[in-house]
Amino acid sequence: MKALLMRHLVTTLALLAGLGFLIGGAQPLAAAPPLRIGTDISHPPLEFYQRPGGRVRGFDADIARAIAKRLGRRAEFVNMPFGDLLQAVGAGKVDFTISSMFDLPIREKVADFVDYFLSGTAIMVRAGNPHSVFTLAGFCGLTASAEVGTFQFTALHEQSKRCRSLGLGGVHVVSVAGDEQGAQALLAGRVEIHIADFPIVSYLARTVGNGKLVVAGRPFNQIPYGIAVRKGNVALRTAIAGALKGMVADGTYDRLLKKWHLEAGALRSIPIDAGKLYQH
Repeated sequence: MKALLMRHLVTTLALLAGLGFLIGGAQPLAAAPPLRIGTDISHPPLEFYQRPGGRVRGFDADIARAIAKRLGRRAEFVNMPFGDLLQAVGAGKVDFTISSMFDLPIREKVADFVDYFLSGTAIMVRAGNPHSVFTLAGFCGLTASAEVGTFQFTALHEQSKRCRSLGLGGVHVVSVAGDEQGAQALLAGRVEIHIADFPIVSYLARTVGNGKLVVAGRPFNQIPYGIAVRKGNVALRTAIAGALKGMVADGTYDRLLKKWHLEAGALRSIPIDAGKLYQH
């Protein structure tokens, strides 16, 4: 174990030495600018405000801070809509993004991904599951919401086409700005279903509505979350991967998973652009 930790330390130090363009050449680490990290701070338990304007909390936030610390930088979170994240990293407005983002082949065309957690999609409905919905096939003719720009938002439109091709009513798709808004829409009766990443749905069903919301069926479409960096930024991508592998080796990664009750999504190999391996 000590030998493994030493290898990760040596690797990380070597990467830091090669990241001069990120930290201003010979500029000492203490004077280095912060790492600007793009995120949509509306996805508990991954990234969220405990109170408006307060400290960013969540599994992703803790992972990002730990990465920045290992790279000798301070984490500075830049809050923005989920749909703007990849454009921001591509334009250099942020150094990387971490925001419960699926590593999808279409996204790999514009960014490189360091994968760090295995997630999936889950269905949230009102208690009692009044429409007996357990899979996407049961969505036909119903009103369902998802956050705009997400994998699930696209999945709803694709399912609507399948429903119509079968001669059934399409899915009435409602876009929401965040998953908490989707939960509130469910409670208010504006939608009958909300879909999002399993960790988010599980958390919201436990914490919103005093038992009036539940998870329906089993998670599906397992895909890894990835940290997105600008396409071709090999130095930063490799540095982030090295920091994460060091966290796996010294137990930090497992401690953070346990802290946020996310042990089931552990992805300890920290692959690069592995999303395509999970596409069916």
